[in-house]
Amino acid sequence: MKIFNNRSSLLNRYQRLINISGDLASELDLNLLLTKIVYAASDVSNADEASILLYDPSKQTLYFQAATNLDSQLKRGLAVPLEKSIAGWIVENQKPLIVDNPQKDKRHFDYIGKITNIPCRSLLGVPLITKGKVIGVLEVINKQSGRFTNEDQDVLLALGAQAAVAIENSRLFLQSDLIGEFVHEIRTPLSALSAAAHLLKNNRVADEQKKKMIEILEAEIESLADMSNSFLDLVRLESGRKQYKISKFNLRELLIECHDIIASETQRLKLNFKVDLPDSLPNISGDRKQLKQAFINILNNAVKYNKDKGDVILKASVEGKLITITISDTGLGIPAEEQSRVFEKFYRVQSHRDKVQGTGLGLSVVKQIILGHGGQISLTSQDSIGTTFTITLPYEG
Repeated sequence: MKIFNNRSSLLNRYQRLINISGDLASELDLNLLLTKIVYAASDVSNADEASILLYDPSKQTLYFQAATNLDSQLKRGLAVPLEKSIAGWIVENQKPLIVDNPQKDKRHFDYIGKITNIPCRSLLGVPLITKGKVIGVLEVINKQSGRFTNEDQDVLLALGAQAAVAIENSRLFLQSDLIGEFVHEIRTPLSALSAAAHLLKNNRVADEQKKKMIEILEAEIESLADMSNSFLDLVRLESGRKQYKISKFNLRELLIECHDIIASETQRLKLNFKVDLPDSLPNISGDRKQLKQAFINILNNAVKYNKDKGDVILKASVEGKLITITISDTGLGIPAEEQSRVFEKFYRVQSHRDKVQGTGLGLSVVKQIILGHGGQISLTSQDSIGTTFTITLPYEG
């Protein structure tokens, strides 16, 4: 009877795998895919928790990417060394591994356990292999009853094989999609560069025209450089390869710093820069440099898309466990029918394209940074009146 029950249980688990496989194969969003994989892994292994670490062969490092107990995306991208981790051993040996008491195993990398506050009592890990190469490790911890068995290992290996193919397909889709968009977008500046270079070759062009052509060349080169940098930032953020450098810092000081950076430009353009911040704001945990980039990007937009002698307003407030930052302008505004698209890659408001230079990537980067910090970003706008971006960020009291 016990043998029959075991077989029935194993058949049920493989049936669950069959049901899961179709869902994984059709998911092309990498973040959603990784989340589905870890929850499937904990389910079919009867484990409390599961996680995925993806391998970067160029750096010979594993990066913590998704987990059932991941309460903050800031923990994504944490580096796990090959030489001092069980996951590293699995990558180097390309073999599954069961460890009954990881705390006593010299290969155990305990840092992840410390930041998730979940002690690791037992562990089962399998390599994620596709086309003969290891792309990561799928781990489950803390068997709900008893120890991890060879049956658990076989089931997780089967899931891992499906997961590896799905991850690779998702990455290829993401890369081809982004590269296709990028190539499409650089055609315009490249055409302008080509035309300007052709005219400069013509000795009959007057000096005044040559000066204008050189200015066009400089502007388009700067545009390409900005687009390339923003594109690389976005690829790293969307693929989870961006590693946040977490620290606890004073948010008010950061916002004042952002004001000081933008203030000279607002003065030059005769804009009114108003700041309304409480005398103190809670300290927050996050990547200070990345959040600074996000705030500066929105403030730059508030300046670029403003009207003569318009206002730029930076505010912050605290309610419950959330800090709200708003950045407003009295500028061009965004038509209602286009507001839902402003965070899309390469999208630029139709009526703004001839008035202000831009790449259409800045707000996509901003959104990824804010979401990566467990926050939210939204906007309200009226055409020809102005725009307000609202950012909410959690903090620990």
